[in-house]
Amino acid sequence: MTQPRFSTADESRDKSTRRSFLAGVGGLGLVVTGTTTSRTSATTASKSADAQPGEAPFTNSEELEAFVDDVMADRIGTTTPGATVAIVSGDAPVLTKGYGAADVETAVPVRAAETVFRVGSVGKLLTYTAVMKGVEDGVLDLDTDVNTYLSDSRVTIPDTYDDSVTLRHLGTHTAGFESTLDPDIVADPDTLDSLETLLTNQQPSRIRPPGELVGYSNYGAALAGHVVAEAYDTTFEEYVQSRIFDPLGMTHSTFLQPVPSDQPGDLAAPHIRDTDSFLAADDVYINMRPAGSLSATATDMAAFMQAHLGDGAVDDARILDAETAETMHSRHHVRHPAVTNWRYGFHEYGTPDANLIGHSGATINYTSYLLLAPDHDVGIFVAYNSNPDELPKAVVDEIVAEYELQQAPTTPTPTSRPGGQERAETVAGEYSLTSLPQRGPLQVVDFLEQLTVEPAANGRLRTTTLEGDGREWVETDPYVYEEVGGHDVLAFEVTDHEVDVLNMNREPTGVYQPVPFHGRQLVTGGVLGTAVSGFGLSLAGWGGHTAWKQWTQQRSDDETDKGDSE
Repeated sequence: MTQPRFSTADESRDKSTRRSFLAGVGGLGLVVTGTTTSRTSATTASKSADAQPGEAPFTNSEELEAFVDDVMADRIGTTTPGATVAIVSGDAPVLTKGYGAADVETAVPVRAAETVFRVGSVGKLLTYTAVMKGVEDGVLDLDTDVNTYLSDSRVTIPDTYDDSVTLRHLGTHTAGFESTLDPDIVADPDTLDSLETLLTNQQPSRIRPPGELVGYSNYGAALAGHVVAEAYDTTFEEYVQSRIFDPLGMTHSTFLQPVPSDQPGDLAAPHIRDTDSFLAADDVYINMRPAGSLSATATDMAAFMQAHLGDGAVDDARILDAETAETMHSRHHVRHPAVTNWRYGFHEYGTPDANLIGHSGATINYTSYLLLAPDHDVGIFVAYNSNPDELPKAVVDEIVAEYELQQAPTTPTPTSRPGGQERAETVAGEYSLTSLPQRGPLQVVDFLEQLTVEPAANGRLRTTTLEGDGREWVETDPYVYEEVGGHDVLAFEVTDHEVDVLNMNREPTGVYQPVPFHGRQLVTGGVLGTAVSGFGLSLAGWGGHTAWKQWTQQRSDDETDKGDSE
C-alpha cells in the first residue's frame, strides 16, 4: 500500500526532552467575582522554573485552584453561563470543580460530579479508544480495508482509488472523504436513524486517495464506531458502555440520545447569547453518534484521562494494555515534520515537540476541550454549556502560559539560505482548508476561513483572513515560516515553484490548498452576502454562530413541513 508523505505509521513517540505541562479547572459553585488584567506572576514563575520533564508542574493544589478560579471569573456570566473542569495528575484527580449555572432559568449550579455536559467531538477519543481495544483483542487491524468488517452491513466504502480506506485513516482523518461539517443534526430525537442507515444514506464522496492529506471527517469517526459495533455484533453505545464506561466507573456518561431518564446526574442546559445575558435553548441531537453524542461529567472525564495517562488503567480497572495505549499515543500520520501531527484519534497541541495531545468538541450550544501531557501524567478537561466566540481551549492556553508548560515564543532566526524573497513570492496566494466543505450550503465556511498569504520585506510573509487576523512570519528554513510573537508555524510543500500544500501548526484538522482563481472571485465579488464567520461543528477550535443555527433550523423546518405534507 502506498505510504502517505511524511507518514510514520509505526513510529514510536518522540523520546526527546519535553517541557513540563499542566492545565485544569473544576468544582462546585457559582460565578466567582473579580477580574485580573495579568495573571503571570513571579510566584508562578518560581513554581515552574524548577519543573523538569517527568515531574509534576505544580505542587500546591490550593494555588492552582485559586488561579483557575481567577481564570474562570473572567468568563462565567460573560463568555458562558456555566463550565465544568477536571485536572488529573498521575493516578488521581487534582481538581474537579464546577463554575456558574447549569441552567440560568433555575440557577442550579454546575457540580463537577453531577452535572452532565454534551462534549461533542471530545467523544471521538472514546470511539478511537474502542477501536484500539478491538486491535488489542485481535478483532480489528488498523491497516485492513474497513469493508472487511462490513460484510454483514449495508455500508460499503466504494473502491474509488487503488488504496482502501483503513481504520488508521479514520483515526487520523486521512481517509479522503469530502468534508460536510454536519454530523447530521436533528431537532427531534425520534428522527435519529440507526448508525447503519445513517452511514449508508449520508455517505460522502471519496475525493482524494487515502493517507495523503488530513481532512477532518465526522463521517469517518462514525464509520469507525460502526466498524467496532459490527466486529463485536453489538451496538456502538452498548460496546462503549461495557468496555469503557463500566470498567472506569463512568456512571454519568452515555452516547445515547436523549440522555436516559434513569441516568445519574442532570444534563446542563444548552444556552444561547441574548445581548448581555444567556437564555436556555432547546437541545439538538447528533445522528453520527460516535462522532459527537457523548454526554459526561467532569469527574467521569477525569477517569478517562487517568486511564490514558496510566498506560490504559486506573487502579485495577484496565481498558487498554500498556502497549496498546502507547501505540495509540504515538504518531500515525505526519502532515509535515515542522508542524503538529496526528496520533491515533488525538492531535498534537502547541509546539510539535511538546508531546501535548488533545481534542476539542462542539455541538450547537456546548463546547469542550481535553488535553493530555503523557510525559508529566497530567490531563485537563474543560466544558461550557454555551458556544461562545472564545472557546474552552482559551482556558487551557492561559494555564499553559501561566505555568510555562511549553517554551515561551522566541524570536525566529531567519534562514541563511538565499532566495527568501523569491520563495515568499512563490507561496503568495489564497488558501482553503481541506476540513471545510467545498460545496453545498456550508461552503460559506470555506470562503470565510480562506487564508491570504502575501510577501513582506526581507523574505517575510504576512497572512490575513476576512476577519482581519493579520500575522507576520519569518522564514527559518526554506518554505518554513515561524510566527512573530507566537508558536505557530507555516510549512509549504512546493513542487516546481508551485505550492501543493500549506500546513499550519495550529490547524491540525486539515491542510490548506491553493484556491483556484474562480474561488477568489467568489469571495471578492461579494457572493457571500453577509460575512458570518467562525461557525461549524465538532472541529478543533470551532464554535456555532447564527448562520449555522439558522441553517440547521431551516433544515428542521423543511423536514417538519415535508412530514406534515405526507
